Amino acid sequence: MTNKYLPTIIRLLKVHGFEDRYNDIVYCRPLKVTQQNNASVSVFFGGDVQDFTENMQSHRDNKNYLKWNLENTAILLRSHFPDSHIIVVKPSRMEFKTFSCYKNFVKCNSCGVPEHSENYNSLMHLQKLLDNICDQLKSMSDDDIEAAEELSRNALVDLEESSLYTTKENEVSLKDNKEVAGYERTTVNFENLDLRLIGFSKGCVVLNQFLHELNHYSVTMSALEKPDSMSRIKDMYWLDGGHNGGKNTWITAKALLATLAILKIRVHVHVSPYQIKDERRPWIGKEEKSFTETAKDVGVTILRTVHFEDLPPTLNVHFDILKVFANSCSS
Repeated sequence: MTNKYLPTIIRLLKVHGFEDRYNDIVYCRPLKVTQQNNASVSVFFGGDVQDFTENMQSHRDNKNYLKWNLENTAILLRSHFPDSHIIVVKPSRMEFKTFSCYKNFVKCNSCGVPEHSENYNSLMHLQKLLDNICDQLKSMSDDDIEAAEELSRNALVDLEESSLYTTKENEVSLKDNKEVAGYERTTVNFENLDLRLIGFSKGCVVLNQFLHELNHYSVTMSALEKPDSMSRIKDMYWLDGGHNGGKNTWITAKALLATLAILKIRVHVHVSPYQIKDERRPWIGKEEKSFTETAKDVGVTILRTVHFEDLPPTLNVHFDILKVFANSCSS
């Protein structure tokens, strides 16, 4: 192995998870050089429309939102969490090349509307993905690493012109600095690192399923039966959650939300008028209000921010949550 360092950004296809489940992944190495045991892992689940660049480019409407492709989003997230390994999980299916379906994490219909259950093995799937991402990075040949990294670099859109990514550090890290001590491929290991789980829009259905399972494991399972990843979850981010269904966009059950307090998981809510002020879907705002108030009542450490209150509730405003969240959140 001559190319022994972790790639800056790389697309990993068909990463094996729980049993017969697989997901494509975009992995981004930490921007800030730090001790490996001081790093963290940030896992992101995106919304409808967000896909690989070539898929968005081929869609008549979705190409208008090309800068929110999965690779660009990974770089954006890394600018906010510079000491974190960034993992962007691609949905297992994009219905009509638009609607994200996270069927490997939650039972859902063809358009991704969830049907939550107390245990769908989504936490176990996450744990297996994390393990196998490390294994895949270690075992890939130099040629395969270089080809996959080049694919991801070529997928980046308007990086230098976009105000989302104009930090000097990002420009340097994308052009050179491959050899970063402490980030050798042969030693990469997420096993003991803190986890930060981030859901945006439709991706929040995965966080909601995790919450069902966290409660299930806490109530019914012994310590030996719980997924190792469970105790490592420190922060969960709900970013403008929403989906195509008519209910259950936000969790409102007190018993489920109390699990967050018991496990000492910090909760971050970032919302915009696109979701919480949508007159066609009034339940979203009502459920989010109940989620936040109930979480506070049961002792959850929660930070809520409403963005763009005076702007029209457009899809651009919705996506801009990612930009504002990345630039303004300090936790």
